Amino acid sequence: MSGFVSQRAALLLLLGCLTALGAGALHALDRGWVGPLLPLERIGFDGELARLQASELRAALSGSLQGGLLTADVTAIREAVESRPWVATATVRRVWPDALRVTIDAHQAVAIWGEGALMNTDADLFRPSPLPDLALPALAGPPGSAERVLARYRALQARLEPVSLKAVALTLNERRAWTLTLDGGAVVRLGRDSVDARLARFVAAWQQLPETDQRQPAVADLRYPDGFALRWQDEE
Repeated sequence: MSGFVSQRAALLLLLGCLTALGAGALHALDRGWVGPLLPLERIGFDGELARLQASELRAALSGSLQGGLLTADVTAIREAVESRPWVATATVRRVWPDALRVTIDAHQAVAIWGEGALMNTDADLFRPSPLPDLALPALAGPPGSAERVLARYRALQARLEPVSLKAVALTLNERRAWTLTLDGGAVVRLGRDSVDARLARFVAAWQQLPETDQRQPAVADLRYPDGFALRWQDEE
């Protein structure tokens, strides 16, 4: 019996010591004593950094690096990095004994949107300044239409591929009518309704043109029920 009591007393003593240690650690954190013991000496970046400068990222973090390794606010650091235009998401992790590592997932631009914005693969918009000179299609539409316009552009470009025509711009106006611009400057007026069918009819007719006809179209109006009107660039 005495042995059982001794073991129980030892267990209670151990639990008491652990509780005291935990309370001491919390007190040390509260008083900021852990910061000096584990100072934050380094911060590194990896991931998709082609359009990001480490110096720019460190400048963005200048107000978020207070405290030591254990007390640094990793949420504030992540949000500061994600505030940069080219950063889609960021993750921050502590690296023993004195560093933070920030891994960046950058936006992949697939189109120019309106005036001064870029669009990524998910049709999310971001606004780097200055806007880089990129060979991307120019898309535009009413507020909230970015995802719809990107999906329509991809579908129309796929329909043009059999005749080697390339779409370089697509606009959806306030009346919900579509206008496509081709490489070379041709304007294709698609209208509001039956857009895919109208373009398919145009592509089928284009395939019948003789290969020796090298003229470039100026305007193709596809908004007719059974055909389309075409004007060439060398015509008045």
